[in-house]
Amino acid sequence: MKIAQLGEWKLIEWILNSITKHENLMLPYGDDASAFRVSGAGDLVVINTDMLVGSTDIPPGMNYWQVGRKAVVMCISDLAAKGAKPAFLMFSLGLKRDMRMNEFQELIRGLNNGAREYDSYIIGGDLNEACDLIISGTAIGFSKKIISRKGARAGDFLAVTGFFGDTAAGLKILLHELKVEEHLKKKLVNAVYMPRAHVKEGIALANSGAVTSAIDSSDGLAISLHELVKQNNIGFKIYKLPISKAAREFSVLTGIDPIELVFYGGEEYNLVITIKRDMLNKAIEAVSNVGGKLIVIGEVVEEKKVIYVERGREVKIENRGWEHFT
Repeated sequence: MKIAQLGEWKLIEWILNSITKHENLMLPYGDDASAFRVSGAGDLVVINTDMLVGSTDIPPGMNYWQVGRKAVVMCISDLAAKGAKPAFLMFSLGLKRDMRMNEFQELIRGLNNGAREYDSYIIGGDLNEACDLIISGTAIGFSKKIISRKGARAGDFLAVTGFFGDTAAGLKILLHELKVEEHLKKKLVNAVYMPRAHVKEGIALANSGAVTSAIDSSDGLAISLHELVKQNNIGFKIYKLPISKAAREFSVLTGIDPIELVFYGGEEYNLVITIKRDMLNKAIEAVSNVGGKLIVIGEVVEEKKVIYVERGREVKIENRGWEHFT
């Protein structure tokens, strides 16, 4: 069965019957809007919106459940970079009329499962016909302390909440059909299909008071670093290449430059942060206490450029990565 055979209102009814309901909304599900009380005096409401488009954001082989979950991660990762705890999500869906009902159902399950994975709820949205699959999501979260992209100063440490290279390698396997050992292929491709938002780490870092600036790395580590350079009029000198073991192995097998995999991939969703020099241990402890890992890779410098130092040789990191319309 195709979704066009059911029509908009039947699809909306199916969505409302499928998602996990929040019990304390001020308006019922299916109303013209959604309303809620701010939980706790002094909490800041943090809102982000993001969009997934089928032709540009869905890699080969990704199923509809994974697509729905990815749309959630895209929205929530930006809240994580601000130190906010996600609570509510809204999605506007543009669907092709020849989409099959089982595909639609998997998409909605992926959206709902992704929301519950991060202890949040879908509270509304919209549905329309489109020429491509479009998922426009809005995430709403709460925080007592937030971290801006602005605030980095020369002398701060530069750190990340995870290793890089897996998604870049996984996409090369999917798009160019590169041949690698099955165990390695599975790990790298899974990084593409099942990204993770670093919510607990972001909240812990915000509450630590040790972080001076933060950004998520969904567009690539290089672009994220250059955005911090632009916002703060500073630069970075990187001494440690934060490459995963799997990406390193892939680099050796294929001859692809590990610098290319680490800096210019995208969709890793790690947090990129700067830390006050005298509060590094506090930041490391805060992330460790929530089961995460903080990897110090360099420092903030005054000269406005990004440099990776490799065996005494300086490599300029260009401002490029994933960017629409290029």
